[in-house]
Amino acid sequence: MRRHLPIVALMVLGLLMAACASATPQVITVEKEVVVEKEKVVTVQVEKAVEVEKVVKETVVVEKEKVVEKEVEKEVVVTATPVPPTAVPVAPTEKQMGGTLNIWQPNGWPDVSWLHLSNWESVWGTAPMREPLFYNALDGTLEGMLAESWEVSDDGLTYLVHLRDGVKWHDGEPFTAHDVEFSYYMWYAFDKQPITEVRYGTTIDGLKAYNAGERDDIPGVKAIDDLTVQYTLTAQDAGFANLALTYYPCMNPIPKHIFEPINETDHDKLMQGTLDIWTTAPIGTGPYKFVRYQTDQYIEYERNEDYWGDPVGPEKLYMRIASPEVAVVMIQKGEVDLMNPLQFTEAGRLEADPNVEVVEAQNLGNWYGLEINYYADDGAGFWQNPKAKQAFLYSIDRQAYVDTILQGYGVVRDSFFDGTAYACPTMVDYSYDPVKADELWTEVIGDKAARGAMTIDLMSWLGLKARQDFLPIAQEYLRQQGFRVNVDIIDNALINDYRYGEAAGSGRNWDFHVLLYGPGADPGTIDTFMLPNSTSNWGYRSWPFYPDKDAGKKLDAWIYDNPRVNELIAMAQKETDPEKRKQYYQEVDCIWNQEIPAITTASPSALIAKSPRLQGMDWQTNAGLGGWTTMYRPGDWWVWEQ
Repeated sequence: MRRHLPIVALMVLGLLMAACASATPQVITVEKEVVVEKEKVVTVQVEKAVEVEKVVKETVVVEKEKVVEKEVEKEVVVTATPVPPTAVPVAPTEKQMGGTLNIWQPNGWPDVSWLHLSNWESVWGTAPMREPLFYNALDGTLEGMLAESWEVSDDGLTYLVHLRDGVKWHDGEPFTAHDVEFSYYMWYAFDKQPITEVRYGTTIDGLKAYNAGERDDIPGVKAIDDLTVQYTLTAQDAGFANLALTYYPCMNPIPKHIFEPINETDHDKLMQGTLDIWTTAPIGTGPYKFVRYQTDQYIEYERNEDYWGDPVGPEKLYMRIASPEVAVVMIQKGEVDLMNPLQFTEAGRLEADPNVEVVEAQNLGNWYGLEINYYADDGAGFWQNPKAKQAFLYSIDRQAYVDTILQGYGVVRDSFFDGTAYACPTMVDYSYDPVKADELWTEVIGDKAARGAMTIDLMSWLGLKARQDFLPIAQEYLRQQGFRVNVDIIDNALINDYRYGEAAGSGRNWDFHVLLYGPGADPGTIDTFMLPNSTSNWGYRSWPFYPDKDAGKKLDAWIYDNPRVNELIAMAQKETDPEKRKQYYQEVDCIWNQEIPAITTASPSALIAKSPRLQGMDWQTNAGLGGWTTMYRPGDWWVWEQ
């Protein structure tokens, strides 16, 4: 055994020497994937030198590793595996119940009462609680609201409207045909201030005579029973249903059980709109019930738990009163869920905001324009000359207005029906042509020196900023034609005083004021503006007046009167063949295009800004026929709490 000891000693010594010697490097290649951009992946190879240190102790070998990383610069571009985008929450298809809906309300509640609704801001602000009999659908049909159906007699003179059963006013009283009948006596009362212009339902038997103070009843509107209203016409009217039975007159039924007693005891205040009931306790049949009107701050509504339609989602609805500039900030901060209308100059910026949705509806029913004071220049009737109005149109680059102020969201219009099936087939294009404008001005007035003695006054009130912004553009172009031009922006409360000539510096001094109108759901909307016996006639409208109880409604005004237009409208009112009716109105439009009873500028798209919280809104139906000034089925709107 002893003779083997030297050999063992040598072996142990060898192992110890090996353990103390430098380790032989082993190269291990590790690849790391680093995504540097969406379209490529960079692969970096790293060499790791591994030193193995062996320690021997009592015939047990223990290995320890020391890892040293060394990066080798090597870039390899490969096709990337698509990285899924961050998941975007998808709104549920079913309505969520609860929450609060906040909607922008411009200019407070300008009109003095519900009976006197004329400004669109008041129509919009009260829309959550009011409802019409029918709503005009985009396909030309009528959608039932407070009424379910209607039928017409063979001779076209009698309409029976069947109301929806089970509808209640907000105080729990049933809504009936007697409310509808009573409402006509309130809307068209002779001494209501200001007077109601009879634009719709002019063929209803007795309506115009009642409105003129010539009779005490309206035989053409009768409640046959609690759920049936009978309308009797004096002449066939093909557009009657689409115009007189819908939201267009902005006249929704009024509760007879509340206002009939008031009418008997306080008639004058009711007609003047000075009763505080309009801003303290108005009621309707709509999906929301009025709570309070906080002047210049908000209109508060609460859910109508007894609504006839589908269950209403939000518990509360606030119409938040603010200027357009402030409203843009509010929509971005999530303080309002809907801004209507959206300023066109803000559309591009808000489209880049992930918390705001910009929604566009092609406007089929409205255009911006200017209404003419035909008695300007001390009643000389200068603007009654069609060539003066043609020169006016040629003088102004309306396409530049569309491209800048409307940001391209609109189309220039040259007639009442321009852009519709009823447009004049041989329409004159009044595109910007300063040379042609100068020729016409010279013929009508004289050279630029003569024009320099004339001041053209343009007037607007606060509200639709894009509409009033046409005025400074028109001002500059008219100055280039040699005129002195003044622009007045007045407070909404002065509208009637200004037009009636009772405000300082107003009256017959103004030449044009802003206008919002268009064909809407039926071409018959043009009828009353062009018929000489209508209180909505374009000539009459330029100088409205208060009625005289003793003398009656005397007409001391220039009236637009074209015998051929009168004949065409009479034929169109009786015509049930759509193609023939279209031809009649096309000819009317050609006459409009030449004589220009009012100045058309452009049809703007209807733009809104909304938050993703607001769901259930059909904006194209709401705005397509010009109905953006009211609310289409607000009871269907709901709040999505993500």
